[in-house]
Amino acid sequence: MLFSRSKYSRTLPVRSVYRPSPFGNHPFHWVEAGGGEEQVLFLHGIMAHSMAFRCILEQSAENFRVIAPDLPGHGRDRTFESDSITPSLDGLLLWLEGLMDTLGDGPIHLVGHSLGATVAYRAALQPQRFPNLSSLTLVSPGLQIRVPSWTSAIMGNLPARLARLGVTRAGIRIYEPLQWRRARMSDREIRDYLRPIQQVQRMRHMLGIGSDLVKRTGSIEAASNIELPTLVIWGDRDHLLPLPTAYALAERLPDVHLEIFENCGHCPMEDCPADFYRTLSGFLPEPSRLAG
Repeated sequence: MLFSRSKYSRTLPVRSVYRPSPFGNHPFHWVEAGGGEEQVLFLHGIMAHSMAFRCILEQSAENFRVIAPDLPGHGRDRTFESDSITPSLDGLLLWLEGLMDTLGDGPIHLVGHSLGATVAYRAALQPQRFPNLSSLTLVSPGLQIRVPSWTSAIMGNLPARLARLGVTRAGIRIYEPLQWRRARMSDREIRDYLRPIQQVQRMRHMLGIGSDLVKRTGSIEAASNIELPTLVIWGDRDHLLPLPTAYALAERLPDVHLEIFENCGHCPMEDCPADFYRTLSGFLPEPSRLAG
């Protein structure tokens, strides 16, 4: 079970959905809750999956249909098995285009974290390709990663079977120490988080995405071309992404609201779920029409 009810959950049912994709016999997988014409689409970070939004998904569904898909190669996704979906940012954009076509023509509020925020950022720069985007929320976007450029080559050539040996509780503590000090995950949630990453084929796809992400990181100059209302959320103790990037990004975005969460790490929706929900719900517009 990749999505388990957290202490922050309310009573709205969360549904696990498989839906045919335009990429052959390789379906999308997502979890969703709520209903309505307007949709909030949550994109998680690398080596995570839809479970990353478990603390805020049901609350956010009170006014919208909320959807948290598994990105290619992550969670229960099967689209990564298609030859069309390369392990790259371009492959992720093609996947997102197919997903949004599947979701229909209604307004979509795109919320991305880390890798998911990088994909969301690039999608917002292509309004003709993604015409039904109504707002953009960038949570710790991986636009300027604090790692040397040669890391890309290592990730691209690292054997997946070797990399998966580091997918342990100890390894995750090194990756994001703040969240573990707060003991935010139960033993069951830890197992659910780690299980997909330990699959060799998925790990290989994730490493390819990570390699491309590091290779293409750096510039945020294009942010001035994004015309969508944009919310930027950052943790002041994010040890992966430099906090000055948040201010530099906000300076370039034409229509932006910036929120810096105190004593918060790289995953604000998990480290600070109450603040995250309050900030996101205050940013999203009143839905024009609810289903049911």
